[in-house]
Amino acid sequence: MTDTRRVFTRTLLATAVTATSQFGFAPLANAQGGVLEEIIVTASRRAESLQDTSLIVEAMTGLQMQERGVTDMFTLAREVPSLTVGHAGPALQLQIRGVGSDAASGFTSPGLAVSKDGVYIPRVTAMSSQFFDLQRVEVLKGPQGTLYGRNATGGAINLITNGAELGEISGFATVEGGNYDKVQFDGAINIPMGENFATRLSAFVTQRDGYMSDGTAEDERWATRASFLWTPTDDIQWRFQGQYAENGGNGIGSTWVGSPDPWESIFPGVNDLLLSGAEENGLVFPDIAFPWIENAPVQGPAPTPPFPPGTNFIYGINDVKNDRGDQDLEFWDVSTTFEWDLDFATLTVLGAYQDVEQSYISQTSVLFGVGRLFGEDVPETSETTSLEVRLNGDTDNFTWVVGANFFNEEQTVYNAINQGIVQNLQLGADIETDAIGLFGELTWNLTDNLRLIGGLRYSDEEQEKTNFNRYTLSEAIACPPAIADEIINGLAVCQISGPGEDKISDDNVDWKVGVEYDVNENSMVFFSVSTGFKAGGLPAVDSSYGPEYLTAYSLGAKNIFMDGRLQLNADLFYWDYEDKQENLVGPDRQGIIGLNTVNAGESTIQGIGMDIQFAATAQDFFALNFEYLDAEYDEFSYFQGAAVTAPTTCDVTETGEIVPGPPPTGVTPELFIDCSGFPMTKAPEWTGRAAYTHTFNFGDAGELDANVSVQYVGERWLSANFLEGQEATDHTFWNAYLMYRPVNLDLSVMAYIENIGDEESYQVSLNHTQVPQFIGIVPGLPETYGVRLRYDF
Repeated sequence: MTDTRRVFTRTLLATAVTATSQFGFAPLANAQGGVLEEIIVTASRRAESLQDTSLIVEAMTGLQMQERGVTDMFTLAREVPSLTVGHAGPALQLQIRGVGSDAASGFTSPGLAVSKDGVYIPRVTAMSSQFFDLQRVEVLKGPQGTLYGRNATGGAINLITNGAELGEISGFATVEGGNYDKVQFDGAINIPMGENFATRLSAFVTQRDGYMSDGTAEDERWATRASFLWTPTDDIQWRFQGQYAENGGNGIGSTWVGSPDPWESIFPGVNDLLLSGAEENGLVFPDIAFPWIENAPVQGPAPTPPFPPGTNFIYGINDVKNDRGDQDLEFWDVSTTFEWDLDFATLTVLGAYQDVEQSYISQTSVLFGVGRLFGEDVPETSETTSLEVRLNGDTDNFTWVVGANFFNEEQTVYNAINQGIVQNLQLGADIETDAIGLFGELTWNLTDNLRLIGGLRYSDEEQEKTNFNRYTLSEAIACPPAIADEIINGLAVCQISGPGEDKISDDNVDWKVGVEYDVNENSMVFFSVSTGFKAGGLPAVDSSYGPEYLTAYSLGAKNIFMDGRLQLNADLFYWDYEDKQENLVGPDRQGIIGLNTVNAGESTIQGIGMDIQFAATAQDFFALNFEYLDAEYDEFSYFQGAAVTAPTTCDVTETGEIVPGPPPTGVTPELFIDCSGFPMTKAPEWTGRAAYTHTFNFGDAGELDANVSVQYVGERWLSANFLEGQEATDHTFWNAYLMYRPVNLDLSVMAYIENIGDEESYQVSLNHTQVPQFIGIVPGLPETYGVRLRYDF
C-alpha cells in the first residue's frame, strides 16, 4: 500500500472511531412528531431489524418503492448510491462500489447475486421483469461469500415478493399513464381458500414508446405470477410459486460520442460516420498500425480509402442489413419453499427451476446479436435447477445457520458480431455449469451487548463448454482464404475455429469474522472482515479466465436517535480485489475480435458510506445518503492479438503503456498492454441522493405528500478499453412527486416528473474495433412524467 493510501485509510478509520463515539454517546434531544418506519430484512437468512444487522444493507418496503417510483433496476439505482446499472441489449450490467460485471451473453456471469425469494437468478436478462408486487427489496453491499456464495463478489440484491396470506381477501390495482405514450398496469389479489390454504395472483404490463430519435429504446414487457400457501399443521408452512414473463420491442437505443443530442439515434447515418472516420484515419491493418511487427500476416484483402460504392461497415452483407434492434425474450420459473419448525431449529428446503429463451439484436458501435445465426433466430436457452437446504436455530447465547446448496445450468449460446466486410462473426456452444456450496454462520452472544460472528463456506464449481464453433462470412476479411467454405442458412461461410470443447473447475473457502457492540439500546458499532469468490469461466473467444477474489474490511455504526425520528448509519470500507474479471472489446490472443474477459490483477477500493433519515415533524421528512469511493486498478495488464486491428485500449491516454509482446505463442503477433493506475470502471468518486417530503393535511379532504429529490453521480469510466470519449461526465437528476390520499378511501393518486430538464447521462460504451475513433454510447432516460392511480382493497 502506498503512503498516500495509508494516510487515507488511517484517516477514514480515525473518522469512523470519532463518528461512532459521537453517535453512541451523544444522542440528540428528544422531540415530538412522527417516527421512522422499522424495516425487517432477511439478508442474514433470518428475520431481523435493518438496524440490528451489521451487514451493509439498504432496504425499501413495497410502499416506499411505490412512493419513490421504483419500478425496475434503473430506478432502484437512483435510490442507492454506488449501485450502477447499464444495458447491453436487454442484459443488465450491475456494479456496487465498482464491483460487478459487464456480462452481456451466456458466456459470462454477473458479479452481483440477484435473487427472488431466495432463488438465485443466473441470467441477467431475466432480472428486468421481476419488479412487481414486491414486499421489499434489499441491496447488500460488499462480498457475501458465506451465505450467498457464487457470483456475490460485489454484493447481493434480494427481491422479496408478496406471497399468499391466510384469512383475508386483499389486493391492489395500479394504472399509470405518461409521456412517450406510456401505459402501465399492475395488480394483485389474495384469496383465502379454507383455513390452511391461500392463493395470490399478480400481473404487470407496461408499454412505452422509445425515447431515441428513431423510436428505439421502447419498453414492452409483461409478466404474471401465482403463489400458493399451505399450512397443513401449525409447524409446517409450504409455499409454491410460478412466474411467466415476456420482453419484446426494439430494445435499447444508442448514440455516438460527439452527437449533438444525447437521444439522437445511431441510426440512420452510422455508415456515413464510419466511412468518414475510415477515410480520415484509414482502416487499421498491420502495415499501418503496427510498424514494429515485421511480416505481420494479413488474413484477407485490406481495403483502403477511397472505398467502392456500397461499402458497408456497420451492417452485414447478409439479411440483417436493415435490422435496427429487436428482442424476443421469454422467462418462466417455478419454486417451492418448505419450512418446518423442529423446536430446536427451523428446516428450510428451497427448490427451483428456471427457463430462459431469448433472441435479440442491438446496436452501439457494432451490431451484436444473441440467439442469431447469420440472420435467422436460433434462440439462446438457459435451464437452471437449484436446491438449498438449511437449518436455522438460536439459543440464549447462539444464533446459527448451516446449509448446503446445489446449482446446475445448461445453456445453448449463439452470439453474432456484425461489422460487414471487416468481420461478420457467428459463434455458438453448449455450456453446462455445476456448483455446490456448504456453509455455516454463527453469532455468539458473549454479553448482552457484545457479539462475535464467524462464518465459512466451501464452494466447488465446474464449467464445461462443448460443440464450440466460430464462423464468419466468406466475403469478410477475417475469413482465411485457405479454409473451405460451408453453407449455413444459404450463405457461404468459413469456420475460423472449432469444433472444440473445454472444461474448468475452481473451488474456494470463503470466510467471515466480525464483532458487534451495542453502545446503548439504539446504537451499535461493528467491525467485520469478509471474503467473496467468483469462479473462472470459458469466454466466447480466447482461453479460459481465472477466478476473482475480494476481501472486505468494514467499520461502521447504526443509530436511532430522537425517540425514533433520526436514523444515522455509516460505514468505512477497504476492499482488496484480486484478479477482477474485466470485459474488453478487441482481439483475443488469436487475433479474433470479440468481447474478451481478462483478469485485471490487483485493485483497491476504499471509501465511506452514509445514510441519514430524519422525521423532523409528523409532516416533514428528510433523507440524505451518499458515498465517497476511491477505486483504482493497481495492476492491470494483459496480452492482445495484433494481426488485423489496432490496440483498442488505453493507448490514447497518458498513463497507458502498449509495447510489442514476446514472440507469439501461436500464429498471431501480440502486444503487451498495461492499464495500471486507471480508475476502476463504473466507480464514480461521489454518488449521493437527497430528498425532502412535506405532508399537507387537509382534514376530511385527505393528505398530500409533496416530494422533491436530487441524485448526483460523478464522472466515471464506462469501459476498461479506456478510449477517449468513454469517460462519462457527472450528472444531476432532479425529480418531483405529488401523492394525494383521500380520507376513508383506499386510494392514492401520484403525479411525477423525473429527470427535470433532460439532464443527459450515459450507461454503457462500446467502441468499433476497426475504427476506434467511433464509440457508441447508451444514454439514460430523458425527462419523463406521468400520473399513477392505485386502489387497495
